[in-house]
Amino acid sequence: MIKKDYAQIKETLYTETLANGLKVYLLPKNDFQKTYGLFTTDYGSIDNTFVPIGQEEMIEVPDGIAHFLEHKMFEKEDGDVFQKFGQQGASANAFTSFTKTSYLFSTTDQVTQNLETLLDFVQSPYFTKETDRKST
Repeated sequence: MIKKDYAQIKETLYTETLANGLKVYLLPKNDFQKTYGLFTTDYGSIDNTFVPIGQEEMIEVPDGIAHFLEHKMFEKEDGDVFQKFGQQGASANAFTSFTKTSYLFSTTDQVTQNLETLLDFVQSPYFTKETDRKST
């Protein structure tokens, strides 16, 4: 990990880029009891094109797709991810800005389990024609 000290604000930020391209930032906060986890994608409300995995051609999608997907991501075959975070003692949320969509949790317990839940649900979406119809 790369360590960067910010002496003027007495903070140290650690960064690492994983083999899959995921950028990880760790900001330890002494004297804090709560842990926050945030997963941010570079796809926001102004985006309406992308290249699907395994393809070469750009496709166009309806405006507002980032916000739509923000909500859909919390739906899983085995239930609602908000409930899972709650059972693990965490609070979860998400938001979409112009250029990014972020998924987050905060907790005072079960940090590793909640981090795994965050990574799993964001990186393994569950879409079916039935659930997509319910949202339209």
